[in-house]
Amino acid sequence: MGRIRVAVPALATSVIVTAVLAVAGCGSTPKPPLTRAQLTIKADSICRTVTAKLEAASKGESASTPRQLEHLTAKVSGFEQKALTELTALVPPATLEAEWKRFVNGAQTLAEDTAKVGEDVASKNTAAGKAAISQIGATQKQMVAIAKRNGFKDCEKVA
Repeated sequence: MGRIRVAVPALATSVIVTAVLAVAGCGSTPKPPLTRAQLTIKADSICRTVTAKLEAASKGESASTPRQLEHLTAKVSGFEQKALTELTALVPPATLEAEWKRFVNGAQTLAEDTAKVGEDVASKNTAAGKAAISQIGATQKQMVAIAKRNGFKDCEKVA
């Protein structure tokens, strides 16, 4: 009888773990890759949205004081993080996989560096802030080149 008591909880635990993994999506089949045209349409749509938000934020807010710059960078970083989540969810065709990975990595770097500029401004670390801004410029150039090479017209404007 002692063995049955041990076996039942072990079986129950196994069933619960399996159910939790199934609900969490573990073991689910990956999404099929998009065609080049589908990827371009979806990526450009995401980039168009970010561009509109960035333009609205830059027109509506001044960044002439450290506090204003800190607030603006937090806003911009939020836009970039949301776009990054959406871009990461897109599955490129195999022919664009490497380029897409570089583009998404660039988007991640932009979001992180933008947030870092705000943190550096808040902590009055001017040198680090300037370095992050310089990195943003370099990342943007790389992303523009990738967007141009692959026909992501609206993504050229964001980067």
